[in-house]
Amino acid sequence: MNMSVTEQQKAYHLRKLRTRCHRMDINHDGYLSREDFELMAKRLVEHASGITKEKSEEIYAAFLGIADYIGLKPGVKIPLEEAAKIGSDRRLSPEQPTENIDDLLFDCIDTNSDGHISIEEFKVYFKVIGHDMSDEEIKHSFDTIDSNGGGEISREEFIAAANDFYCGVEETELSNAFYGKLLP
Repeated sequence: MNMSVTEQQKAYHLRKLRTRCHRMDINHDGYLSREDFELMAKRLVEHASGITKEKSEEIYAAFLGIADYIGLKPGVKIPLEEAAKIGSDRRLSPEQPTENIDDLLFDCIDTNSDGHISIEEFKVYFKVIGHDMSDEEIKHSFDTIDSNGGGEISREEFIAAANDFYCGVEETELSNAFYGKLLP
């Protein structure tokens, strides 16, 4: 772990990853599992309008690829707190290479494949993972990620926001909004 990271920064980073894991626990069983990622893909495809068969298959493959990347093979269930700690340690470790799964996630949310995430696409994604978030919270998250105020999220804006969320240790509005309001 990078020795310049303070205990307070580590605690904040863990809080962010705890929020992410909570959002990804789609079946609400207190564990992160491959089933959660399968459910995310299924629900995103069901709720997206005008999705093609090819895009549907791409979304399923991407979510299963993300599950594989974080070690969620069939039958593996990781308690949410443990998953958050593993994710935080992985992201803060300079020795641990991290593949850029943010591009995969962007492509899943961009269900019409136009290279941008619209507010409608963002709302669909957050209705899948942010079941407890209000429309106002979702809009705030969208507006915070849409750094140029253009009314849609570009790949560059999304990757920058994801990088701030996953790798940053300082408290920022972006980190506090990327997955919605952070858990305590």
